[in-house]
Amino acid sequence: MNKEDYKRAFGKIEPDAHYEQRLARNLSEYGRSKASGLKRRAMVSAAVGLAVVACAGIITFSGLDGGSNPIATQPPGQTVADGSVFIPKLELPEKTNAMMQMIGLIVYQGRIYTQTSTRIPPEAAEAVLGEKIGRTKANIDEWSSQSEYAEELASTVGELDVYTVQGYDSDFRIMTYQIFDGRIVTEYYECLNGIRISSGVDLLGKLNIVGNVQSASWETYDSWNNSQNQRHELAVDATLDNFLKALSTAKPIAAEKLFKQGIYDQGGQSRKFVLLKLKDQSEVRLELHEDGYVRYVPADVFFKLEDAAFDAMWTRLNAFRK
Repeated sequence: MNKEDYKRAFGKIEPDAHYEQRLARNLSEYGRSKASGLKRRAMVSAAVGLAVVACAGIITFSGLDGGSNPIATQPPGQTVADGSVFIPKLELPEKTNAMMQMIGLIVYQGRIYTQTSTRIPPEAAEAVLGEKIGRTKANIDEWSSQSEYAEELASTVGELDVYTVQGYDSDFRIMTYQIFDGRIVTEYYECLNGIRISSGVDLLGKLNIVGNVQSASWETYDSWNNSQNQRHELAVDATLDNFLKALSTAKPIAAEKLFKQGIYDQGGQSRKFVLLKLKDQSEVRLELHEDGYVRYVPADVFFKLEDAAFDAMWTRLNAFRK
């Protein structure tokens, strides 16, 4: 990989007026969990990076994968003529900084993978391990040079073994897997950039949700916000099935547009979380907003569902409200 492929991204960012709001929102998504130690630091790191990406409106490039990208000149999050949303590729800067050190990322085959909100229990992780890719390099920090991080498996996460994930496209998801003092430490990394999303299936297909849900639960905003982990069982039935079908066909809306409209400024009762446990034991978290919007954090896009399917799900969740 040629170091000239990495031009700008985090190092030359000028935060916009919404930076602090978005940073806090993304930090809370990852940092308020009950995780501790390395795991907690990693999740906060990923959130910082994602907030930086959101505030920067990063764009450009030709050829991290060795070829040109014909749609890479579109503004980030732009809704194009056919109603799809383009999320541009992330890029590494020519010069790193303190913020760069905090971003949980791995460079693999010209793509930048960042930590995600999907989790898998340590005891289930070995079963989904695919081919070993290699071992990450602990070579990206605020003192790194361009030549140091323009390398395959450059990372900010230290030296960890990296694998493909069985059942998932390695263009989308890879994972780290390590045993420390007899304890399994594993994490998913996803490439949710450099893609065009035309409907919900473009994302659900990557996550392997449709027809693959083993069980489901949901959580209120207050429980999530206070790290209470108070989950309620959610039946895997026609209501959930119709909701996921509607999500599959829903049109995308660039996240930046709804950020500016204040979607996260509403009260806690306007926001809930549905957690889908898949057959491989991975748990996907979907964020629901009462106006009919659904988001998979950290993807920089929302989906607007048709009213009937969303309202049926929202009504069911409200029925359990204490």
